Amino acid sequence: MLKIEWHDLLRNKFMIAILFIISLIPAIYAVTFLSSMWDPYGRVDQLPVAIVNHDQPASMNGQTLTLGDKLETNLVNSKSLDFKAVDAKKAADGLKSGKYYAVYTIPANFSKNATTLLDKNPKQMQLSMKISSGQSFIAGKIASGAGTSIQSKLNGQIASQYSQVLVEAVTKLENGMTTAGQATTKLAAGAKQVDTGAQTLTTNLNKLADGSLTLENGSKTLSTGIGAYVAAVVQAQAGSQQVASGLNTVNAKLPALSNGLGQLQSGSQSLSAGLNQSASGSQQVYQGATTLNTGLQSLSQGSNQLAQQSAVFSQQLTTFANQLKQSGSNTQLQNVIQQLQTAVAGLSDSTADQNVIAALDAKGKELGLTADQLSSLEATTQTQLAKTQKQQLAAIAPLLTQLQQGLSQAQNPELASALTALTNGANQLTAANQSLATNSAKLAEGSQSLQSGTAALNGAASQLTQGANQLASGISSALPQVSTLTSGVNQLATGANSLNTGLSTIVNKGGQLSDGASQLQSGLATATTGSQQLADGTQSLTSGTAQVASGNQTLANKLNGTSLPSLHYTSKQSKAFASPIALKSVEQDKVPNNGTGMAPYMLGVSLFVCSLAVNLMYDSFTPHKRPKNGFGWFIGKTLIMDGVAALAATIAVFALKLVDGFAPINLLGTWGLAVLTAVTFMSIVTWLNLVLGRAGSFFAMILLVLQLGGSGGTYPIILSNGFFQAIHPYLPLSYTVEGFRQTMMIGNSAWGSVAVLLGFFLVFSLLEVLHYQRLLNKMNDVDFTDPVAVAAFDHKLPA
Repeated sequence: MLKIEWHDLLRNKFMIAILFIISLIPAIYAVTFLSSMWDPYGRVDQLPVAIVNHDQPASMNGQTLTLGDKLETNLVNSKSLDFKAVDAKKAADGLKSGKYYAVYTIPANFSKNATTLLDKNPKQMQLSMKISSGQSFIAGKIASGAGTSIQSKLNGQIASQYSQVLVEAVTKLENGMTTAGQATTKLAAGAKQVDTGAQTLTTNLNKLADGSLTLENGSKTLSTGIGAYVAAVVQAQAGSQQVASGLNTVNAKLPALSNGLGQLQSGSQSLSAGLNQSASGSQQVYQGATTLNTGLQSLSQGSNQLAQQSAVFSQQLTTFANQLKQSGSNTQLQNVIQQLQTAVAGLSDSTADQNVIAALDAKGKELGLTADQLSSLEATTQTQLAKTQKQQLAAIAPLLTQLQQGLSQAQNPELASALTALTNGANQLTAANQSLATNSAKLAEGSQSLQSGTAALNGAASQLTQGANQLASGISSALPQVSTLTSGVNQLATGANSLNTGLSTIVNKGGQLSDGASQLQSGLATATTGSQQLADGTQSLTSGTAQVASGNQTLANKLNGTSLPSLHYTSKQSKAFASPIALKSVEQDKVPNNGTGMAPYMLGVSLFVCSLAVNLMYDSFTPHKRPKNGFGWFIGKTLIMDGVAALAATIAVFALKLVDGFAPINLLGTWGLAVLTAVTFMSIVTWLNLVLGRAGSFFAMILLVLQLGGSGGTYPIILSNGFFQAIHPYLPLSYTVEGFRQTMMIGNSAWGSVAVLLGFFLVFSLLEVLHYQRLLNKMNDVDFTDPVAVAAFDHKLPA
């Protein structure tokens, strides 16, 4: 029988390979799993831990202590853990997210408390440690152990420093006591010398008291004399101020006097020139009056001539108008004749303007107008009258032209001769008007000359000229004396101001001098009294120095013969000296025991083992009838297998709670994550069995071993080797462990892990559907009612 079995085995090479691979399973499991945790404590220098330093420098015995900075530097440079110096916020965020497994905090009074060792109530230096065992229970224990080690090491170092400081202080104290003994010996000898000097001082102070009395009497006489002197100076100062004020007033008025004389001289010169102009103006007045008289005569003749010619012309117009009416000429010519008659009538009226001028002249004299004002009024009136007559004659010319044109058209001989007579009369009027205008211009010119001469004549007087010459001569004599007077007054004012300033200084200083004399008198009285008291005090000093000498000698004897007693400490000081560092440990997460810390890892592993067992015992391939499609085939098998997985997860969670007292932070979240993990693992293992057949179970077991070492469930993944750190992000158990830690101990969100596990489940479920559909297309000829045929087809499928 044995021979036959071996013979059959040797012919089946596939079975030999299977058995050989199975024999490797223990080695694979042991080597793979143990290599992930072979030497985690040898890698603790890679375990990230944050350190936050709030310490402030403190002073002790003239030295500055910065123990917090030194501790931070030592920890960062040490290889005990991977210490990172960060601020408080980054440390808290890192501990919460799992970036750091612990946070060490150095408080602000760390160095200050170190200076209180020898105080009555010494204070220990506090070192805080916050651990996150939820991230890794073992990592928390490592961090806690490191904190205890740091505390012990610091206690030894600081106690050693305290001992050294204390020994040095005692040595200095002993040396100081010896020095004090030597100094008191010298002090005793010096006290004797002081005693001798005090006696000499007493003798001399008696002499000083006698001299002080004499000096006090003299100071009283000095104070009285100074008071009288100051009063006299005050009176002199008042008089000098009045003199200075008067001189300043005179000095201020001298420039105005000089300027006034200069202006008066200039005015007299202008007056003399004006009188000369007055003489010249008289001649101009005479000439203007002559011209005005001639012009008035010419104007009178021209006006009379114009009046005569206007009367003749008016008669001619009347005759001409009658002829037009008799001849029955047109109405237009008659209108022109009427306009001519109106113009000639206005010209005739202008001859009365001379009467107007005469009336204005008489009225001006009644009003008291001067000769030049009357001349100006007459000239202006004549000019306006001449302009008016000229305008009236100018208006007659176009009317005559129209009349001539009208008569030319009428061609009446009688009217033509009459028109000729009218034209001649008009020409005579024009000539008379031009003569009148010329005479008017001459009249205006004569009137202006008369006006100018009259104005010059009114400003002149011979007596005024003589007086102005005398005034100019007097001013010229006075001006040279003004500068001499100004110079003398300036010198006198300057001297008075200097005198006033000097007296003011004497008065100001006199008060100080008087005060000083009073202070001198008071001080001498005090000095007299004090010298007497000092003489009395020296008597006491002599007696006291003798006592000091005796006492110092006694002290020197005692110090030199006394040994230093032993030091004694209170219980608080002894405790602070023995353990200066107090370590305060705080657990951030809820990890009451080791079982809770290992639960995320072991629960995930148990759910994966469940999926292996289900696939081993349940046929995930053979359908009992032909499926409609691959998805229907998948649903028929998966609902049963995933149902078993969900049931197993539920039983496991609540069994831990009921049996072991498992108390996660979020029980419902833990249960939901367990169900999701179970169905995810089931989909992965089922797909491996469907695709690889019996070999799928073997590869599923290999996957389990890899996840045991690479999920970081026991030790932090940072403490594993590089291989497991590389595959860690791709293992579904890694996310199961992380999610369970959040729902069981830490309390943060586990949705990140849920999303990844859900992705694994959907991907492998889709792969199962595709695989079922591919197989269904190859089973068209299989009778699904015959289990033997279905099983036979299963064996024909390629692995």
